Amino acid sequence: MYYKKYTDTVQASDYIEWANQQLYMDILEVKKLASMSMKESLNLFEIEEMFADAMKSIQRDAPTKEQCLDYHLKCLHSQLLMPTKNAVSIVKEIYECTITHDLFEEQMNWQEISDAIDDFQYGDNYYSYTMDRINEMIVAHARKLWHTKLSNITFEEMIGQKVTAIESEVHFIIQLEKGAIIIECPWRIRNASEIVMGETDIRSNQREWNSVRELLIGKKIEDVQLLEQCPLLIVQFGNIFLDVFHASSFFDGWTLTDEENFYMFSMHGGNIA
Repeated sequence: MYYKKYTDTVQASDYIEWANQQLYMDILEVKKLASMSMKESLNLFEIEEMFADAMKSIQRDAPTKEQCLDYHLKCLHSQLLMPTKNAVSIVKEIYECTITHDLFEEQMNWQEISDAIDDFQYGDNYYSYTMDRINEMIVAHARKLWHTKLSNITFEEMIGQKVTAIESEVHFIIQLEKGAIIIECPWRIRNASEIVMGETDIRSNQREWNSVRELLIGKKIEDVQLLEQCPLLIVQFGNIFLDVFHASSFFDGWTLTDEENFYMFSMHGGNIA
């Protein structure tokens, strides 16, 4: 809905629909907004005031325009993970959104498939595309982008830090010069060609923690990558990689902190906070 606000396309009915989705919170201001009838002639200014009161009551801050754009594109993208008769129009909406809002990198992600659609619909159709083939290409492309999307977070606070100790009494904790990586979910350590050690190995033989210490202590963090949609955290220590993947809808997964300004963790369900 905030995407519509930022793009000046929001309607009074959008606010009422939002309020109906928030009724589980049992907040008076939300109930007032939800009670407004969509069938009546509604004053947008009045509805927006009621919405502002509702947001204040639930103590929720408005998302930024960038967050709204990201969420809007993600919602559109998710619709392409399975075949849909509206695939072409969804791709066009994504592409037009990236151009309108100067999202160059995202635009490039959809450039090739957009060109194929244009060639099929308006060009010479040099490659003899059919609608079925175009739809297959869209789904395959959308799935590849979805599963390989990297976070824009730089993790600069963690880069360059050395591992000073490994704790394993309760959770797998990698102590750093400043901060730590706390792991409460499945993990594995691999080199460029194979898995070297994993959580399953540890469960079958607790003495393997010594091998983990030998692999990590003294190593420097070279890189950190987060695959957003999985989510999969990849931490590179020298020439080896630690993969951490959240596997619970109820429990938190992992935490990264420098014990100062940087604190990130994967919440239940895999959301990143």
